[in-house]
Amino acid sequence: MRNGIRLLALVGVLALAGCASIPSSGGVKEGAAITSNNQDFTLDYIPAGPAKDASQSDILHGFVEAASSPQGDYATARKYLTPKLQATWNPDESVTVDQGSGRDYSELASAGWQLSVRPVADIDATGAYRESEASTPVTLRYQFVKNSAGQWRISTAPNGVVIDLSTFKTVFSSRTLYFYNPNFTSLVPDLRWFPARVSTPTRIVKALLAGPAKWLGQGAVATAFPQGTQLTVDSVPAPNGRAEVDLNDAAAAADQVTLERMKYQLQRSLLDGASVGGVDVLIDGAKQPIPDLSGGNLPVSDPQVDPRPLVQYASEFGFASGNSIAMLPGLSTKIAALHPKSVTVSAAQDAAAVLAETGVFAVNGASETATRVDARPGLIAPALDVYGYTWSVPGGQPGALMATSNDGVQTAVATNWTGADSIISLSVSRDGTRVIALLRTGSVTTFVAAAVIRGEGNVPTRLGQPLELSIGAGTPVSATWVDQLTVAMLGTSASGETTVTTQQIGGVSQQISGPAGGKTIVGAAGSPAYWVLTAAGSVQAVSGTGWQERVGKVTVLATQLGAPR
Repeated sequence: MRNGIRLLALVGVLALAGCASIPSSGGVKEGAAITSNNQDFTLDYIPAGPAKDASQSDILHGFVEAASSPQGDYATARKYLTPKLQATWNPDESVTVDQGSGRDYSELASAGWQLSVRPVADIDATGAYRESEASTPVTLRYQFVKNSAGQWRISTAPNGVVIDLSTFKTVFSSRTLYFYNPNFTSLVPDLRWFPARVSTPTRIVKALLAGPAKWLGQGAVATAFPQGTQLTVDSVPAPNGRAEVDLNDAAAAADQVTLERMKYQLQRSLLDGASVGGVDVLIDGAKQPIPDLSGGNLPVSDPQVDPRPLVQYASEFGFASGNSIAMLPGLSTKIAALHPKSVTVSAAQDAAAVLAETGVFAVNGASETATRVDARPGLIAPALDVYGYTWSVPGGQPGALMATSNDGVQTAVATNWTGADSIISLSVSRDGTRVIALLRTGSVTTFVAAAVIRGEGNVPTRLGQPLELSIGAGTPVSATWVDQLTVAMLGTSASGETTVTTQQIGGVSQQISGPAGGKTIVGAAGSPAYWVLTAAGSVQAVSGTGWQERVGKVTVLATQLGAPR
């Protein structure tokens, strides 16, 4: 029991025939209707209201605890407020997540109180989650008055709620919204957090219509919904488990393909996590007969890579398969001849970006020889994107980022890495809409993601404002995309011990011990989620609670952007 809050287990099992997971390709398949008995298993906090003759301290403590429960639009928490504040207090404006311990309540003059907390994360009004690396406390102030019954109530309070991490994981759940790349050929995930089982379809649709997270919404992604599209009413009902999304007349301007893309965005965003079993789109109350998106209009979602590690082994480059190397036709011989230090290979396995002793090279299966595209000194491992651009940058000049097209045209890519004096790692997402990078400013290393803004011909022209990610333990040495939403970072200590920190962008980070001497990490096919190359030339993967060698005597562990479709 926590100050009158009791934990109630709501027994339920998610039973969705045909909707156990969302496939990475193909159309959306709607499952059976979700009945009132088909609820996600979750836990509710049932808070107590204010006690009679409670002190200001008791009222403030009770209010903070009661705000852990979003049920009934935070109905119990509002009981601690004056009627005027009840009508204006907005708990959805922000969520400050702390560890729960170390909260400092202090009384001020004139019926005032102050609460100081050290946040570990915060969530904004759109549900975007950001972990906090700083330990600086956040101070919140409250004022009290007595009501007509002589009971203390809070008359002034900041919008938003404070919640400890363990409770947050219970009463909030992550949901993935989906947008498109500007060409509508790929789906781009955008993770958000909403109160569990509290008008979830409504919150998802409203967030989707509001657009992508701020760091993504700078031209890197697109939405199918015409400008001005909103819900006609502030609700998304789901009778018989099918969401009815009633849009205003702004949606009527959409052509047939756009309507299908709108429906697909709703399906993927609502069905991923099984809020509903199906989606119906209405415009001004009239149900629209919209076919499912199909054929060439269907976007790629979370492209998968070959499950085998792609390596340089002795004088051969290719997939490690048993005791042999399966070479890539048109690529392997050219790559191996460069004596590579790093390699990234395209999804079609017909092109590669290679770092060699004399610079960065573009290797194309259709060309006779590799082409040097950047000879500047101090280059780090290059990146390759889905449009064939090779990204290169010197380690000591993080702002000197360059992208080179297949035909050799070079473009300077503007960055927003103000203050960074070196760059350790750079990688482009498999859909080409985002980058991750390890940057160093003095002795401080940061791990960031940024949107890729492109011009005509898909040429990358600039990066958006960086989103800081969790840095994990140790000195960062390598970072990679695990999938379209998850990234991983490898850190090492002076003793050779390593850690692997994984994080869904917009989600909670996790950390495990890595293999001794780890130096490079690359995304894999899911099982394992990633490979790590050690200084001894051993490619290792997580096995149970430890690490197991999969192939030895490797000099380069390559990054894959996908696999041939």
